[in-house]
Amino acid sequence: MNNTQTKKPGFWDRVGIGLSGICALHCLLVPVIVSLIPLWPAFEELHGYTHLFFFLAITPTVILSLRRKHESMVTTIYLISGVLIIFLAWFFNETLGEYGEAGVTLIGSLLLIRGHWLNYRTKRKTIQA
Repeated sequence: MNNTQTKKPGFWDRVGIGLSGICALHCLLVPVIVSLIPLWPAFEELHGYTHLFFFLAITPTVILSLRRKHESMVTTIYLISGVLIIFLAWFFNETLGEYGEAGVTLIGSLLLIRGHWLNYRTKRKTIQA
């Protein structure tokens, strides 16, 4: 990836939207896949680390997309609360259960997608003005 791509306004927001979307799809599809493949114990072990992986992948995109000051704190609130919710879903996964963890993580993913979209639109408007 060259330096001009990372300097494009909204690059990290587009990356964040993509990662959050993959995370949301994961949360929606894993219960279906688990119910269809009950004899695959390795999948269950691997699934225990996916939320941590998504948290570790999504957090830098939020930090990088928030490097500049925003016109509205709403965008920052969406992004930070989305990351915190995904972290809490991972941290309290035993308490929430499989479906609770997926539901809470899905909420965090939707907040991240919304925050990145607002951030992307704001940066695009700033450049056009």
